[in-house]
Amino acid sequence: MWIFIILGAAGVEGYVVGYVINYLISLYLGGTIANVFPPLILSFIVMTTILIINIIGVEISGNFQMVITYFVAASLATVSILSIIFLRNSSSSNFYIQFGNFDIISTLSAAAIGVYFFLGFGRVTTLGEEAIDYKKSLPLAMPTGVSILGFIFILVSTALFLAVPVNTLASFLIPQIFLGKYLIGSSGAVIMIIISILMTFSTFNAGVLGTSRLIYALGRESTLPKIFGRVHNKYFTPYVALLFLYFIAIAMLLLVTFTQSFSIPLYVAAGFDSFMYAAIGYSALWHSRRIKDKNYFRVKGGKLFFTIVTIVFTLLGVILLLTTPIIVAIVIVIGTILLILYSRIVIRKITRN
Repeated sequence: MWIFIILGAAGVEGYVVGYVINYLISLYLGGTIANVFPPLILSFIVMTTILIINIIGVEISGNFQMVITYFVAASLATVSILSIIFLRNSSSSNFYIQFGNFDIISTLSAAAIGVYFFLGFGRVTTLGEEAIDYKKSLPLAMPTGVSILGFIFILVSTALFLAVPVNTLASFLIPQIFLGKYLIGSSGAVIMIIISILMTFSTFNAGVLGTSRLIYALGRESTLPKIFGRVHNKYFTPYVALLFLYFIAIAMLLLVTFTQSFSIPLYVAAGFDSFMYAAIGYSALWHSRRIKDKNYFRVKGGKLFFTIVTIVFTLLGVILLLTTPIIVAIVIVIGTILLILYSRIVIRKITRN
């Protein structure tokens, strides 16, 4: 499920970054040049570049990644706060119009999709061994990171909703560009474009890095076919896993481009995400009741917390199935059944060995 979630993000991120760069070219070089480099070609170039970087082993350093993260977060917060303070046009009444039509079902459905955008939260679990003192740092870093991310999301969403007309939000793929443009003109649009490109590059690169290592580990342990456990003889990188991710991401990119809709991959990924967290909550509850070793699951109120998590995410997943296009529900249900069947095959294989 985790791999499918990352692949859904890869296709959408590649799709969006192509349009962002295309908009930047049209802004400064004109529409003729922009037509020579359509969004699909630009997306393909970006994703291929990231693939090559990962295969040859030139990974973005931790310090550079940290600088980008701080820069993007600070920039988004600054632009959003300034927009909320200084931008007051007719679209500001949108808040009251929409709030008057508040719908709890739609809100919960949106919450399930919103959970998907916190998928970086789960990546922390694979980096525990890399931290110097993970027993102290991770319990502090995870809630702090989620709180900061949530705060930034609230600021950006509020600024977009108050400053950008609703018809632009509904019809334009990259409305954050207009947020910067309304604030300080063309320079603001360029700033938002740069932020978007940096954000997409860093998150997509991080997703490829983490997920390729996961696929490599699963192939090495025979959970996935052993071919995924191969390492490049020269660069010592899991090139088969990287190529697998690359071609699936390109397929997702083509799907989104030709359907002109990135909502279906997001809905499918959000559905997998909701049911995955529900399964994790149930697993934690099951283990906390069965395992007697006190070194495990030492969480105050853990059983109650695990139960709430299981119920809430199951509810979000079910609501998402009922409120999205039927094709999304079919894909989620069939995909979940196939994953369960495959996991049973793997378990039997491991048991025999």
